[in-house]
Amino acid sequence: MDRLEKELKSYARAKHQKHDALMKAFETWGKDMEATLNKLEKINDALFQQFQVNMSDAEAFFAKKEKQFARMFQHFR
Repeated sequence: MDRLEKELKSYARAKHQKHDALMKAFETWGKDMEATLNKLEKINDALFQQFQVNMSDAEAFFAKKEKQFARMFQHFR
């Protein structure tokens, strides 16, 4: 019985160690994924801000052209 008990303890210890290793790997993966998502979010925010600036420039350009065409068409009325 003593041998069986030792084998069971050894088996349980090995399973516990594998479980701990798996959980540690999963936690590491989660931290890495969180860091990657944070980096992507920062990049996305920067691109969105740049896009907003470009859209503001485009809107200003087209607003100016709209006013110019409006003045030009006033002469044809």
